[in-house]
Amino acid sequence: MKLEWSAAALADLDRFAAFLHDRHPQFATIVAAEIKTKAEILSTHPLIGRPLAGRPEFRQLVLDVLNARYIFRYVTDGNRLVMLRVFHARELRE
Repeated sequence: MKLEWSAAALADLDRFAAFLHDRHPQFATIVAAEIKTKAEILSTHPLIGRPLAGRPEFRQLVLDVLNARYIFRYVTDGNRLVMLRVFHARELRE
């Protein structure tokens, strides 16, 4: 299954890179690349994430990326999978 990234999910990666660039510039591109690599598991196992309460068409998966937890929210229609958002587990979100 093809994994696609929404504009919001790509903006999340940019946000992580900007945050890391200020604190640990050597890790900024490494973390973004590792997040994309980890997300590829969904290409072969799209239903591994749990459905969101009240929104069963959306799924969520928590993965460890370089000793940090990231939450991947996505939707799949059987032919393609779209990454909607990516959050660091410790960040505040809507």
